[in-house]
Amino acid sequence: MMKYLKENKFIILTIVILCGLMFYFINQKQGFHEDEIFSYGSSNYKYDNVYRWFGYAEANQDILYKQVLTGSLSNRINNLIKYKTNIEYFNKDEILSKEIPTWKYKEDALEYLAIQKGDVFNYFSVYQNQARDVHPPFFYYLVHLTSTLFYNNFTKYIIFSLNLIFFIGVLLIIKKIVEALNHKELVIPSMILYGASIGCISTVMFQRMYMMVTFFSILYLYFIIKFIKDDFKVKDKFWFILTIILGFLTQYYFCIYIVLIFIILSIYLLLNKKYKKWFDFLKLHVISALIGIVIYPFCIEDIFFSYRGIGSSEAKTKIFLESLQYYGNQLIDLFGLQNIIYLLIIGLIIAVIHKINKKEILKNKLNIIVIFLPIILFIMTISKIAPFLGENYTSRYMMLLFPVISIAILYILTFLFDNKKTIFIVGLSISLLLSINGLYNNTPVYLYKDYEKAMELAKDNSDKYFVYVFDNYFTHLSSLPEFNTYKASLILNKNIHDFEILNNKELNESNEFILCIKNWLNKDEILNLVLEKSGYKNYEVLLELNSDVESTYYKITK
Repeated sequence: MMKYLKENKFIILTIVILCGLMFYFINQKQGFHEDEIFSYGSSNYKYDNVYRWFGYAEANQDILYKQVLTGSLSNRINNLIKYKTNIEYFNKDEILSKEIPTWKYKEDALEYLAIQKGDVFNYFSVYQNQARDVHPPFFYYLVHLTSTLFYNNFTKYIIFSLNLIFFIGVLLIIKKIVEALNHKELVIPSMILYGASIGCISTVMFQRMYMMVTFFSILYLYFIIKFIKDDFKVKDKFWFILTIILGFLTQYYFCIYIVLIFIILSIYLLLNKKYKKWFDFLKLHVISALIGIVIYPFCIEDIFFSYRGIGSSEAKTKIFLESLQYYGNQLIDLFGLQNIIYLLIIGLIIAVIHKINKKEILKNKLNIIVIFLPIILFIMTISKIAPFLGENYTSRYMMLLFPVISIAILYILTFLFDNKKTIFIVGLSISLLLSINGLYNNTPVYLYKDYEKAMELAKDNSDKYFVYVFDNYFTHLSSLPEFNTYKASLILNKNIHDFEILNNKELNESNEFILCIKNWLNKDEILNLVLEKSGYKNYEVLLELNSDVESTYYKITK
């Protein structure tokens, strides 16, 4: 053990410093994207996967507990499949009529966010929540497990601790891959280029499954490089299959990445008439896929037929070149490549010409192909099928590529230089230059620093009622910490409810309450409607947040 620590002391020091960087930024994170709060609720809430504005014993829960979740385990799963593919079968219209806004107390919000009595190790609840969504369940299982350690408490450090573990895992696999490529001198530069990039920091800060899927993707690539190195024999079949299964059960974009690599290697093996080795390779993937489907049969609906699937109308109508340009620009920002990208392109061209002249580029051609080509093909694929464009969405779809891109950028140096010391010095210089440039010019995504002001307002008014107006079924999740702070919250979806609900006992017996209206709505119209229906006469603007939170807060008085 001591010998290992001594031999790898600089690598360990690099990992410690990069982890320290992550702690620096998590301490700056004040708020959450609605998807991040969904990570907690969908993992820990036994009544639903979304925090509803109506009673949790009504509406969709009538469907689930009275019609779906009855009988044996197989019967429940079959009913969940019916529920997911044909909700009209369960008289949806009749159920929706019961969705009437009701006061939600801070205890309700905490119950959505945290593990409480009766929730511990309730993994079927986690499973059913994901069956109603479009993501596989493994990430949520681990969130549920980690939340148990923070029993009855909600904190951003629950998923951050998970992300940090998988981040360290990615750094260690980067080390394994670079060593397998016989360029140990690039281990530390590759770790720094990845770990100190805005893209990686955003991955760790984002409390979703993308750090996990990054780990399984880079681990799969490591097995592939070993597979090539061992003359196309998979020596660790169990771990290879387990990696595919867990990656698949973490996030479906993992499938895109491994399918691209599988196709590339299949073409190579078949062209070289290595039929038996190709069949063995195929068999491992088929076995993995079948096990994954048996464990989570809802994946078929998710991948092929859901609104996020490859057959969605949004994927069909997406403007490919516009999306491709958008993802390319994001990649430049996330790796600090501003003003440097052209130098790298020129360097790559020179490197290729240099090696072609020396006829050495063919020496490791397959390794080069499985590292570089899937990056290009993956970005082209997500440019076509990824459902959203925008700051809060774009980076997540490329996150699993970031460590591979880091290795690829620095691997170019091996085309240019033969001396390993030179490669290390140049590689370290590039890594530090890009990292410093990126941190200077950009800010990690998903920090939501402005939300601290909203929480200060909530704490100062924690004894008051809170009325929250939005216009969809999901974005209110980002405000769960506020719902967990105010005395009680009335969440009003302007598209589906009647503001008459504001004439209620709680507000009638109070002298003031706090109102929040999302900035993209017609605030004046809603404010007048709230005053009219509640019977209150006066208002005062307390806080207006535009950058991340996009909300305006008012004090409403009689």
